[in-house]
Amino acid sequence: MTATPVEANFSELIQKPKDTVARMQTDIRKGIRLHRRDDEDLYLTTAAKADEAVQVVDSTTRMFVALMKEEPHAVDLLTRVFPEAFPWVRFLPEGSVRQFLIEFVETARASTDLGTVGPIAQVITEWKHTAEVYADPELHKALTTDHGDEDFGPVGAPEAADT
Repeated sequence: MTATPVEANFSELIQKPKDTVARMQTDIRKGIRLHRRDDEDLYLTTAAKADEAVQVVDSTTRMFVALMKEEPHAVDLLTRVFPEAFPWVRFLPEGSVRQFLIEFVETARASTDLGTVGPIAQVITEWKHTAEVYADPELHKALTTDHGDEDFGPVGAPEAADT
């Protein structure tokens, strides 16, 4: 059972910073989700907690890298158990789960060396979208059908995003 995360509006942090930060301490994760009306929510935590999270990912990654170097069959074993962590890999073609595993571990190793987990999340998102394509036969066909020399005309410049 997971605990409900502590949440607050960003305006609460601005208006009552001490009270809002104090509420953060009641959460097992020692963090608070700050809702914003005009942008993405923020997650406020202590620097020590953020460092711990990166350290856990780094340590786990180092363990997997060492295991994969030490035991030749480790990649095969990890590839077989990867669907427990990422059930959607079942839609990937044979061999792609192994590619995902290797890219995941390599990216995790490089990312934690920089103190960030963002690139790891990006790799997961990209492979998950790949699995979504394979899970939808019509979409897969549309994206993989060779249209030969058929020319769909010039492609215009993308619209500038309103900022």
